[in-house]
Amino acid sequence: MDQIEPGLPALVPVCMELPLKSGLLDNLLMTTEGDIVIVEVKLFRNPQARREVVAQALDYTSSLFGMTYADLEGAVLKSDFDRAEKPARLYDLFPDADTLDEAAFVDAVNTNLKNGRIVVLVAGNGIRSDAEELVGGLQSHAGFHFTFALVELAVFQGAATDDLMVVPRTLAKTCMIERGIVRIDDQRSEFLSPAMVTTTAAAPQSISSEQFFEAIRQRTPDLPAVLKNFIAKCASIGVYPEFRRSLNFKWDSPSGKTINMGFITRNGQVWTDMSGRIARKYVEDLAELFQGEITQSASGSMYVKVDGHGPRIENLVDRLDGWVDAMERHQGRILQETTNEAHDG
Repeated sequence: MDQIEPGLPALVPVCMELPLKSGLLDNLLMTTEGDIVIVEVKLFRNPQARREVVAQALDYTSSLFGMTYADLEGAVLKSDFDRAEKPARLYDLFPDADTLDEAAFVDAVNTNLKNGRIVVLVAGNGIRSDAEELVGGLQSHAGFHFTFALVELAVFQGAATDDLMVVPRTLAKTCMIERGIVRIDDQRSEFLSPAMVTTTAAAPQSISSEQFFEAIRQRTPDLPAVLKNFIAKCASIGVYPEFRRSLNFKWDSPSGKTINMGFITRNGQVWTDMSGRIARKYVEDLAELFQGEITQSASGSMYVKVDGHGPRIENLVDRLDGWVDAMERHQGRILQETTNEAHDG
């Protein structure tokens, strides 16, 4: 999952053989924050079987889209727990310490079901040869809004018959499947596939990115659009977004080292996590730009704080161009240092 939706918390196995209108789903997993992951596992002996299992996974996904939390809980309690004790309710399957309170958990699950925000995994052997063909037609499914991935399970047998090692490998994944749009104009309706819809988003969509922008939107409704424009400007200097629990800005330096230029948390705070002589100049630039001061942790990491806290992104919208300039200057200093080291060598 770290390769597919890295922003999700750890997965909790919920049940097997989940009864849905379209059949029995192999595996249901969820997170403590109400995220939903389904897994369909098959041995693929021929291309037809491969196409059928993808279609089956899409049918299961469609069935889930039409459910509520109560519907899902009812189905879970009818499913297979592989000899484990059946819970009294779905919420009981999750550790209390790391879980949302029950009302918030129910709301999160309902929101994910309503929005079709689900991770769909198809796992099996021998699917490498036509992986692109299998995922190529997914965008044509109107109403879907999920992340889809193919995972190959390579099986190796040891000396004993039952001595098996199964190695999973992500073969292909989509960005989050976008919803089709139905446009009604003068009593005429027209379906627009995602490929026909113009979007200003500069970053690939994923469940992690959507959840991040939802949290940011709650702070300021226009802020997601501002950040997407900022991401596009960062891309012009080779800095790209990485969505995890926060939005990280990464740059791959010529030495092969990936530099984190800073990150924005879901509560809107802006942080750096840098140490070293060259990094200090960059953090000094940001401190001047954000009108804050530098704080250094015991480990040597440097941060900018404003009034004792991480600066809020909604207060920096008129300084984002300056942040891009600071990134570019930092890149230049790193490149110069690399050149000097090469000459010295």
